[in-house]
Amino acid sequence: MKSNNHNHNEIPRILKALDSRSRYLVATHVRPDGDAVGSLLAMTYLLRRLGKQADPFCQDPIPAAHEFLPGSGSIRHRVDAPESYDAAIMVDCGDFHRVGPSLEESIGRVPFLINIDHHINEEPFGDIFWVKPTASSTCEMLYDLAASIPLAPDADIATQLYTGVLTDTGSFRFSNTTERVLEVARNLVNCGAQPSFIAEQVYDSSSPQRIQLLARVLATVQFHADAQLVTAELTQRMFEDTGTHPSDTESFINHLRSVKTARMAILFREEQDGVINVSMRSKGSVDVAGLARSFGGGGHYHAAAFRVRETTLSEARARFTREALSCLR
Repeated sequence: MKSNNHNHNEIPRILKALDSRSRYLVATHVRPDGDAVGSLLAMTYLLRRLGKQADPFCQDPIPAAHEFLPGSGSIRHRVDAPESYDAAIMVDCGDFHRVGPSLEESIGRVPFLINIDHHINEEPFGDIFWVKPTASSTCEMLYDLAASIPLAPDADIATQLYTGVLTDTGSFRFSNTTERVLEVARNLVNCGAQPSFIAEQVYDSSSPQRIQLLARVLATVQFHADAQLVTAELTQRMFEDTGTHPSDTESFINHLRSVKTARMAILFREEQDGVINVSMRSKGSVDVAGLARSFGGGGHYHAAAFRVRETTLSEARARFTREALSCLR
């Protein structure tokens, strides 16, 4: 995918591109979180309100906690006719490959690509890319896009956008919670988002199986360097024994990060193909994005991840625990 070199304010270029095309494929990253699902659906709904044809895609199932979102049942998992689309819009994908192998090839056949994302990316992609690392979430960016159309979010879009803002700020607890973010949230509530209902769906709707899985993960917790570093692991056997799916693990790492003395938390997750996913969270001055980039990953200052191959879970945990401890010295 080719990229441009102008990212000062891409909204006018995006609006021009939207005006000149009619059929859109909208996609987000594998193992979607609240911001991914919220921005995927909100972008789809915005396009439809503009009179466009738009279809949402995600390689993986969405977490059960986000099935309440308007339009979640319409999300597709494979593209049958990519040539039927004028353009693709990828949301919340810090890297083109993050969309997953089952969608990557299809999106590559669509003639025009718009990339909207808030992750730090040294090599943005797309014919138009709007990457804003200072935004709390991709949903916050789409709120600005809607305001520039101008198009006031209806209750459905407000719910989708509020969910992304809520989850990517950790319920307005993380350092990316700014006065501006709270203003956006307030305006979305005025447009019809219901904070108590959304919070209940996202945080208080776990299945018994998900709680059993969490218990298994917490049983593997280890504390390092006077509990400045907290690590845990998640195996494929745990999924099999509890009848759960990777989508059930969203926010698990926040339990590790919640330890008062913790400056960094790491969850090592074994994938079906043997790849080890290393998910990291931090507090204060600890930059996990820099650590992730050194191993081919990325993310934000306080939330990042990378993947490693050709190693066992125990070997990966031992090696990258040592790497993390060196960052805390």
